[in-house]
Amino acid sequence: MSNVVEYFPSSVSRRVSVEEAAASRAFVKVEVHRTVDAIVADWAELEGLAPVSVYQTRAFVLPWLATLGAARKIKPFFVVARDAQGRATALLCLGLRHFGWFRIASFVGGKEANFNLGLFRPGVSFRAADLRRLLREAAKAAGTDAPDVFVLKNQPYDWNRMQNPFASLPHRQSPSFAYATQLASTATAFLDAKLSKDTRKKLRKKEARLAEIDQLTLITGEDPDHACKILDAFFIDKIKRCEEKSIASDFAAPSMRAFFDRLCRQKTASGKPWLELYGLSLGGRVIATYVGAAHYDRFSAMVNSFDGDPVIAKSSPGDLLLMKLVAAQCDLGRASFDLGIGEARYKETYCDTTVPLFDLVMPLGPKGAILAARQTAYSHLKQAIKKNPQALAAFRRITHFASRPRFAGLRKPEPVPAPAPAASH
Repeated sequence: MSNVVEYFPSSVSRRVSVEEAAASRAFVKVEVHRTVDAIVADWAELEGLAPVSVYQTRAFVLPWLATLGAARKIKPFFVVARDAQGRATALLCLGLRHFGWFRIASFVGGKEANFNLGLFRPGVSFRAADLRRLLREAAKAAGTDAPDVFVLKNQPYDWNRMQNPFASLPHRQSPSFAYATQLASTATAFLDAKLSKDTRKKLRKKEARLAEIDQLTLITGEDPDHACKILDAFFIDKIKRCEEKSIASDFAAPSMRAFFDRLCRQKTASGKPWLELYGLSLGGRVIATYVGAAHYDRFSAMVNSFDGDPVIAKSSPGDLLLMKLVAAQCDLGRASFDLGIGEARYKETYCDTTVPLFDLVMPLGPKGAILAARQTAYSHLKQAIKKNPQALAAFRRITHFASRPRFAGLRKPEPVPAPAPAASH
């Protein structure tokens, strides 16, 4: 289903033709589409032109909509702006969901997307007034199913040295930020710059300690069997850790595994797997995982996990795998790297840049204003909780027990024996 609203701006200070007035604007027509068929060609074009992340690509969005989006009852709400020549000048991949009596439009990808952006054609200037009109007319085109509010969270202020047009509208800083860094031409140069001699020595000792237990190997998802093993280990470790830390999550939901299985089936133009999976294998058992993807020359890590067995955990398998992952990105010639949203010590070790994010809430009418006020209050509360460790722990326990599912049949890995002491001579 599609809806279209057209504009024919009139002259103000001088007489101009309709065509001339239309050509001076960022767009003259707005379309709202509920399926991808009508916009797939525009999406493919803008995906190759616009400065966007992996989270705005068809390879990520379409599997998300078909699995997690469907499970969360989110309906596609694609907004396209076109100029006088019919070219798509902007594409917003949004989803529409119900919250009680309210309808909310937000970026698709949910909490699985670390960065949210619109796809804007380079060279076309979108001012604040253009963006307000774009959102309002998109709501008008939706008719009786129009959103009451646009909630556009976790947007970077710029991407690939180009400013995010939405930053020109009133917004507030997101409660969390992300981590990123530029890579070096060689793995050795990058690791020497990031890790001290003492740190590298400690990591070598930890790697040697694991190697005493069994053969230690880096595996990747290019082998389908390895891809399955890496995902299996990731979900087992992640579900267990969330239970232990009382963190509410969807990792045990069937739709989450279906989402990653679909991502694994996506291919790049060269025929390689689009989703890149890395695992650290100890005698055939995957003890640490990293999953991510690249767009242009930037690799974005999406999720990671490590085995919580005390014998393994004391050797920091996650840190060892991250070191190998970053080295692999340098060897592949990637220019930059990010570790997503959320504060963590290991992110600070490798990433020298914090990426501030902002949230934009635009209400439409009285109902939208009520929900926008609630959203603003929630953001203030979340920021306050994050600054208080005790409040954060309590909040996590409450949300965990309020939403915890019970899923049986998860394979529990066998404990790993400690290495035998060296024989004395």
